[in-house]
Amino acid sequence: MNFQTQHLATLSKYAGIGFIAGAVNHGMFSEQRSLVTAGMGVLFFLIGAYVENRSQVGETVSWGDVLGFGILSSIGLGFFTGGLQHFPDSPQRSVWVVPLGFFLSLISLYFGNASQRANAKAVLLYALGGGAMVVAACVAAWG
Repeated sequence: MNFQTQHLATLSKYAGIGFIAGAVNHGMFSEQRSLVTAGMGVLFFLIGAYVENRSQVGETVSWGDVLGFGILSSIGLGFFTGGLQHFPDSPQRSVWVVPLGFFLSLISLYFGNASQRANAKAVLLYALGGGAMVVAACVAAWG
């Protein structure tokens, strides 16, 4: 993938995550606008993921994978980053949004990259250990 394509794909994916993060954390203030913002975020992320996947030589990625795991990944990453960013403002929401985002992003990465799937036991240990640390840190920060 050439530099320009890689940059645009990355920019689109991260912008999508940013839109979702903002929508998740500002949703209680403007529900309709936040739904539109989250939808735009998912769309930006999917466009970036599609461009990135299409540019990979020798690998075919199905639209089902891009859509299914892309949506799950974008929401998970948006929850995680948005929850961290707004923990001081809304700890009662962030205490569950951050761990949920961690697990959603982990699941989407694991199943979305089947060709590079890691050892299931190692991933499970990482999920349990990392998840426990994320949950403990969130509870400690909330308390």
